[in-house]
Amino acid sequence: MITGILIDKSPTLFAFYKSRVDRIYPALLLMLFLSCIFAYIYLIPSDLLNFRKQLKGALAFYSNYIFMFEDSYIADSSKYKILLHTWSLGVEWQYYLVFPFVIYTIKKFFSSQFEQILIILFGISFFYCLYLMKINNTFAFYSTFARVWELFAGGVVFLISKQLKDSKFDNLLSAFGLMIIIYSLIFFKDTDAHPGFISLLVVFGTMIFVLFIKENSLIYKIATLKIATFIGIISYSLYLYHQPILVFYRLAYGEIGKKIFVILFLLMVLVSYLSYKFFENPLRRSKRNKKYLIFLFLLLSIIAFYKGAKYTDGYKFRQPESVREALKYFEEPEYVRIKQDGKTCNARKPLSACKVKNNGKNLLLVGDSFVGVFTGIISEQKNLNSLFFNYGQCPLLKEGVWFGSRPECSDINKLRWIEIEKMKPLNVLVGTNFVQFNYGKKPVENYIAGTTTKFKEKVPKEQIYKNFRESIEKLISLGHNPIILLQPPRPMKDGKDYDVAKEMKRQVNSGVLSFAKEYQAVPSTNIDLEVRKALKGLNVTFIDMNAKMCKDGKCLTIDKNGSLYNSGFHLSYFGAKLFIEDILKNLK
Repeated sequence: MITGILIDKSPTLFAFYKSRVDRIYPALLLMLFLSCIFAYIYLIPSDLLNFRKQLKGALAFYSNYIFMFEDSYIADSSKYKILLHTWSLGVEWQYYLVFPFVIYTIKKFFSSQFEQILIILFGISFFYCLYLMKINNTFAFYSTFARVWELFAGGVVFLISKQLKDSKFDNLLSAFGLMIIIYSLIFFKDTDAHPGFISLLVVFGTMIFVLFIKENSLIYKIATLKIATFIGIISYSLYLYHQPILVFYRLAYGEIGKKIFVILFLLMVLVSYLSYKFFENPLRRSKRNKKYLIFLFLLLSIIAFYKGAKYTDGYKFRQPESVREALKYFEEPEYVRIKQDGKTCNARKPLSACKVKNNGKNLLLVGDSFVGVFTGIISEQKNLNSLFFNYGQCPLLKEGVWFGSRPECSDINKLRWIEIEKMKPLNVLVGTNFVQFNYGKKPVENYIAGTTTKFKEKVPKEQIYKNFRESIEKLISLGHNPIILLQPPRPMKDGKDYDVAKEMKRQVNSGVLSFAKEYQAVPSTNIDLEVRKALKGLNVTFIDMNAKMCKDGKCLTIDKNGSLYNSGFHLSYFGAKLFIEDILKNLK
């Protein structure tokens, strides 16, 4: 439609952008205004400050570049991002900023090659998308240039439709396009590689459907049923409100079951209809300039909320001091909370590692984020000198293996051993997420640290445990005292991973001012047995988390202090605090 407007009507740039503002901004501003109100009610200060960043991105249409550097769109944490869905508005508006100039330039200088140039732009964007998918699929998902081929597809459809003649195969082709769309909805999963060839198939099906559907055909009659037309009319409002409604429900009441989802969907439809009927449509169609006063009021209110959140530290006065004290440990994952020189102590090279000197016994923390969660409580201990070699997803091993999105792990371990070999005998607290030993990868060349995930060959778990044993043997041969953190219990509820910190925050949002014990984790003793077997016969000390946290097959997740977990099944500050005495009494 946009391509058709620019080609056939050739509006001035002012007229084009004014029409886009009138179409998009009224309902968006209302949704953001209402979201601010509910955010004030339901978000704890740290989450409200994160919402503030989302708010800025939504207003300025660059949300996609905010979320690009966070977790993936399908990550569990994304279920709590109120304005996550506005990433696509960002892509759309960035497209609008450039596309008119592209169209008018082609019309003026290359009008005879219009179709060819548009198809070439489509192809360049698509192949860039494929290239970016190999490097970082989250970047590919949110990148404007990696997604505009889907918008260019609409322009291609418009150009083809102007030259297309009726055919006896039209109904068959439109049905084929519809079948592709339905197939995609049923069989494609969130975890499939997207965007890419899967997306191309869906876009192709949509193009075929739009190009060949004809009036009076059965498919056309189905597509224009009153219910379908109604959903189409409120679709923009439905898009705007679906994510906030889902997120605020989760914050207030917890996870969403099938029955609750049906109720929430009906609520989305009702809210969307009211927004369209009494706000979006009247303002969009109004010719009176006074409507911009309403826009201005909403915009200024949102800006005031945004500024207020900054100067009140997330409106923290809403909670009593005791609750604020507990919540300060959950503003970010515990393994990145401790900082020196303005930077987190996590994922530093050994030569720039954080140090805490208190003129006492010496302790080296080494491993991935599972030992990193102990940096906070360790740094508070008096008469203890500590050094932090914690690096997310990088357990202490000999070189030759890496995990997750850390291809640099092999090189990090080389640097670790260089420094460890220079050290006089000391205590070494070793911790890792032993689950990842199932997913080891052989080193790759030309990697991008923290980004590359592709690998050619997997390393067997048995080989990784052997590597781990050899690393601990080396520590012992150097005179060090290894203390091994075993696996913490895994938070689970109803057979699914359970975000305990989110539940604690939800309780606070609903008015809870003190915490009762909850047991919503399952023991990880099977993993502990693997570790003990791998290190059998070595003179090491084990810190058994299951023994302290579990009883009768259920494990503690919340105590009087709050959540014992923060960020998945990483321990929180309070979780790590449970084991500090066990660690200290085994120091030499």
